[in-house]
Amino acid sequence: MTVAPIQALTRRRALPVGQNGSLWEARPSCGIFEFRGTRLRIAVEDPTEILFPTDCGLSLIAALDGGGGPDLEGVSALDIGAGSGLYSVALLAAGAGRVTALDINPASAAQTAANVVANGLDTTRLTCVTSPLGEYSPDERFDLVITNPPHLPYDPSYARGDGLETALVARSGGRAVYEDVVERIDALLVPGGTLLMAHSSLADVPRTVRELTARGYESGTLEIFEMDIPLLTYAEHKDTMLRLLRERRAAGLAEFDGSRFTVHVLTFRRPPDDGRR
Repeated sequence: MTVAPIQALTRRRALPVGQNGSLWEARPSCGIFEFRGTRLRIAVEDPTEILFPTDCGLSLIAALDGGGGPDLEGVSALDIGAGSGLYSVALLAAGAGRVTALDINPASAAQTAANVVANGLDTTRLTCVTSPLGEYSPDERFDLVITNPPHLPYDPSYARGDGLETALVARSGGRAVYEDVVERIDALLVPGGTLLMAHSSLADVPRTVRELTARGYESGTLEIFEMDIPLLTYAEHKDTMLRLLRERRAAGLAEFDGSRFTVHVLTFRRPPDDGRR
């Protein structure tokens, strides 16, 4: 599996202000998108339990559809934080041999499988697993790992304890899942394999790049998207969340301007023969 060369000047796409879901043709519980020549549909039966994919998550799809990233034909892939199955559906439609959809939210498995079926894709190529990433021990490693981690900082005042929280909010200043991915990636990815990540500028992009390049991973940026901070679900706690984000920005751990932030679509390629097991 090969990674396409990254352009020296990374493309930056600014999404319209105040138009949540502007990459979608329909909202808020059903969306239609095209990926590598196939028109696909994602639905969420209970939007209070499973987050309908936001522009943050869809940005990775848009970047890959633009001709960047790896060849997906025949790969074995792990979708970390599968949610509604957006990435699992796209990968299967693009010819992935096998996809494992991993999510801590039990409702994700049924919703992902339903979206695979609704798009006429082969369910025998899909495996759904309900588990925290830190406790997940696969029998084999994958050619491709893809993820859009939760990236908003946690605070007890707006703790929900539901599927929407697991999709949007994480401890360690919004970095908990990023840290788990970095810690576990060698156990999940074959030598020469690729990690694809939609990385929020609210969660310290440079740190993730530093930590993975220090391990010998080749890094690149496919595209950068500018968009609104997804505060709609936490509207009544907006002031608290923005205060936490400003504190992280003052410490050099987040980047945003007013209510606008960026999502960096990143690729990390593990060296083919790095000697690690």
